[in-house]
Amino acid sequence: MDCCCRARRRDLGLAFFDRLVRTGLKTNQIAANNLLKCLCHAKRTDEAVSVLLHRISDLGCAPNCISYNTVLKSLCEDSRSQQALDLLQMMAKEGGVCSPSLVKYNTVIHGFFKEGQVSKACNLYHEMMQQGVVPDVVNW
Repeated sequence: MDCCCRARRRDLGLAFFDRLVRTGLKTNQIAANNLLKCLCHAKRTDEAVSVLLHRISDLGCAPNCISYNTVLKSLCEDSRSQQALDLLQMMAKEGGVCSPSLVKYNTVIHGFFKEGQVSKACNLYHEMMQQGVVPDVVNW
């Protein structure tokens, strides 16, 4: 799946995943993350969000930081930074293994700047600081 995605043959990667599930083979976190990556690269971000929030547990996996980073980045690339922020805030409320990190905050802050929403980017930067996440050179 990863090779198909890298070769810009996301359709084949998605077909491989469907076949994996149909044949009853057990999926793992790597396969689930590759599915998310293929969906995002194919500009099917809504499906990736649905898989992340609803279907990934049906596949026998739990989302990890790579899962969330992949979808956050895709939302921001699609100029949907507000939706990415909503996902980031949901992660913060749920806590768990994958809490908001500097990488995740930077992704959404950059998305807001790219969309010209400077005040939202600055507000998120301040929220990040209040959460105890220390900025780095990317923030500056």
